[in-house]
Amino acid sequence: MDKTIKNAREYSFHVLSEVLINEKLLNNEINKVFDLYSIKDEDKSFIKKECTGIIENINNIDSIIDKYSKVKANKLKKEILIVFRLSIYEMLYMDKVPEYATINESVNIIKKTKCKGLAGYVNATLKNIAKNELNKTQDEIPSKKEDKHCYFKILNKKDQEVTNELNGLKIAFNKYDGALEFKHSSVYYVDKYKYVLDTDAFKNGNIIIQDVSSAYLVDRLYDYIESLYKNYQYKLSVLDTCSAPGGKIISLYTLLNNKYHDNYFEARDVSNDKIDKIKENVKRLNIDNIKMDVHDATVYTDEDFEKFDVVLCDVPCSGLGVISKKPDIKLKTSDEKINSLKHLQTSIIETSKRYVKNGGILSYSTCTTTKVENEENIADFLNKNSNFEKMYEKRIENNDENKSDGFYMCFLRKR
Repeated sequence: MDKTIKNAREYSFHVLSEVLINEKLLNNEINKVFDLYSIKDEDKSFIKKECTGIIENINNIDSIIDKYSKVKANKLKKEILIVFRLSIYEMLYMDKVPEYATINESVNIIKKTKCKGLAGYVNATLKNIAKNELNKTQDEIPSKKEDKHCYFKILNKKDQEVTNELNGLKIAFNKYDGALEFKHSSVYYVDKYKYVLDTDAFKNGNIIIQDVSSAYLVDRLYDYIESLYKNYQYKLSVLDTCSAPGGKIISLYTLLNNKYHDNYFEARDVSNDKIDKIKENVKRLNIDNIKMDVHDATVYTDEDFEKFDVVLCDVPCSGLGVISKKPDIKLKTSDEKINSLKHLQTSIIETSKRYVKNGGILSYSTCTTTKVENEENIADFLNKNSNFEKMYEKRIENNDENKSDGFYMCFLRKR
């Protein structure tokens, strides 16, 4: 901890730096500060409210930064971005903090960092924000939620039909242009989620909404299925153990049924509510031969021993890969919760391995970025199960290059 920290706002800056720059967990960092330093109760309350509020409202806050800063939020130096977020939250969400105090303290924080030469820019930008935003009501604060882009995938090779409709409706859509390379999938994005939902292409089952990272898993997995089974004539069997809302098994279904006919697909999840979500997608896509069952993935069923050629385990996780969409995840995560999830993930993959035929594929994936839930889980599994070998492993970072959620995938083959 920096010995020069003098006040509650500087503690907030430290906590948010650990969370947003070093990817630490919010509650852990707040408690660490409280344990290490003698802080007044009213300051503790201030720090907790401020740090929590910034994470909860980070999209709204960043939209204001984009409006007034010469440099957009995603291009700013990390220290300046955090100071802007602190200041905007205090000015717009904490009525008892005078704007002059917020701005002065923010400039003082910047003067203690390697960005001290930009203190004047910070001061001018914050004064401009205060002048133009302080009289607005909460309802007038802009939100980025409506503008968040949505990825969708065209199914059944109906690219031209779908793109013709979108062009006719004058919907602005773009082909995915990030770093991930797709061989079998047509992935696009639009600026607003509702644009896709209102199309006939969606209603008729020619489109499925799926983040690009999940779409990439299906694309790569299909490659490995093709290489292993292209000369096989028998019916392939695929099990998705944690399936809701069903995007992966539905996508595999549409790809495999172009080459292999009369295959067997089964989607499972832990509750009726989750199965209902799969049923909703299956019905919209006019699919009638995916079996759907309520089943706890940690509970072994003897009749499924070595029954499936491909078993998918997209396991419950801490969700840190989707934090840009759900920043409040930082509020709900702790080291204890991650360790608990690791036990659950281990149980699921250890149970699911028994369903894989000799020579078959076991796919493990999460939408998180912690090694303990990803690489370490797979290393532990391979140490215990010498009859499996790693075929493919990839961590997808949530960044401007990939343009995707954070994600991890690993394909294992049973010898």
